[in-house]
Amino acid sequence: MSIKLHHSLSLRTGVFILIGAALQTLLLSFYFYKQIYNEQLSQADHQIDQLVSTIESSAAVAAYLDNQELAKEVVRGLASNDIVLASSLRSTSGMRIDIGDWVSADGSPTDESKVRHFKLVSPFMPDESTGEILLRPNNEDIEDRANTVARVYVLTLVAHSLGLTLLVILLINGMLTRPLKKLAELLHSTSPGSSDRLPMLRGHRSDEVGQLISDTNELLDSVQITLEEERRLRLYVESVEKRFRLIFEEASCGIALVDDSGRITLSNPSFDAIMSSIVGDESKDTLKFVDLFEDVHLVGELLKGARDSSALSQDLQLASPQRNSRRWLHALFSPVRDEQDELLIECILYDISERARREQRIRQEAERDSLTQLYNRRAGERLLEDALQKAHDEDQMCALMLIDLDRFKPINDTYGHEAGDKVLVSIAERMKEALRDGDLVIRWGGDEFLVFVCPGTQIASVSVIAQKLLDYITKPIEFAAGCEDYVGASIGISLYPQHGDQLSDLINQADKAMYKVKQRGRNHFQIFEPTDHDIDE
Repeated sequence: MSIKLHHSLSLRTGVFILIGAALQTLLLSFYFYKQIYNEQLSQADHQIDQLVSTIESSAAVAAYLDNQELAKEVVRGLASNDIVLASSLRSTSGMRIDIGDWVSADGSPTDESKVRHFKLVSPFMPDESTGEILLRPNNEDIEDRANTVARVYVLTLVAHSLGLTLLVILLINGMLTRPLKKLAELLHSTSPGSSDRLPMLRGHRSDEVGQLISDTNELLDSVQITLEEERRLRLYVESVEKRFRLIFEEASCGIALVDDSGRITLSNPSFDAIMSSIVGDESKDTLKFVDLFEDVHLVGELLKGARDSSALSQDLQLASPQRNSRRWLHALFSPVRDEQDELLIECILYDISERARREQRIRQEAERDSLTQLYNRRAGERLLEDALQKAHDEDQMCALMLIDLDRFKPINDTYGHEAGDKVLVSIAERMKEALRDGDLVIRWGGDEFLVFVCPGTQIASVSVIAQKLLDYITKPIEFAAGCEDYVGASIGISLYPQHGDQLSDLINQADKAMYKVKQRGRNHFQIFEPTDHDIDE
């Protein structure tokens, strides 16, 4: 621990004490000088009063009798005192005896304000005045004596104060300043965190300096323990940081931190590789996290949900201009806070493209016809049920078309199964081309297909769609080099909700309509028409 005390501490302390003592002594000296000076003046006045009181009776008799001899004795006795310059006895009958100097140094009469008058009372008649005594005090001598006494007292006080001050300085220097200076030197030479401790100074084990040394040593112990713990923690943190940096930089998953504005504030190399596959290096600084994905709105909602609640996860498709190079990521969003307590979203991305393609392939194999890639019967039934429920919820009119190919068996028997497969694939592609993206096309079995459309509220539009399908289906098909032929189609149609709201009923009614088409010559379409026989059934 490095604590520095200036080497002139004792000198400065002594100077401050001397200055303080001098100021205090000066104030006290001024106060006591005035007090003692005034007290000496008061004592002189008291002495004059006592002096007059001593001869007052004799003076009253001399004034009453006009006895000049006695009056002179009285006045002479008063004038012989050191504190009296002149005295005078005057009777009411006109007798006047003056002794002493009644003239000022400049020859002018004595100032009446400096003369003291004492009234004389008749010894026989207390209410009658016989005269008065006039005294001129020796003010210069009185003031000189008062000054002398006051100065002696003040000088004694100053000497006493200075002596006490020097004694206090010596005591402070010996008992406080010197030990503190020694303690400061020891502290200055002690390194924080070392095992060095302050030795106990001789004679200070039980006083405040000893307590300070003990407390300082305890503080040094605490500092040493703290520094050792901090050193251990720093080494541990450095080790952890290296491991986490290794995990962060070498992780196969993409990791990024996204701020409140959607900007990417931190990312690892795996995440940068994902970004590079979407945009060039020059666009990384301006790219927002949501721009990486196909469904920008969904990703924005996920980021908002992670800020408002807790961790969220979702399979997301990366944005890519090439459809056959689409990638899928499993994204985990978690709220975190940085050192400034700012809320960030931690995004961890796992590439699941291979798994997604495998699942898509498995799902396609389970739901699609392997030859035509249309929905198979099992998947088709589920999709038809969903489509009927949607039509019910939206109050739509829909049509279910059961299509059976005409002249397919002769082509299959004549040219072989490969030619038959070629016909089925071509017919499937033509029906998808003739219909909208939202319409359902299902291979129902063999050369039978089922189409579900929702054209609106006009039944006439159903006929238009059916005729369009016939036009596309009956075009010639080249199923081998130099070999081409054509097929027809018999289409039976049932309407929702006019003909029912159950899938099985609609399929059954479309099948009956298709059977009537075949009875009437094939290659045409027929909308189901209920008859009495159908109602009985």
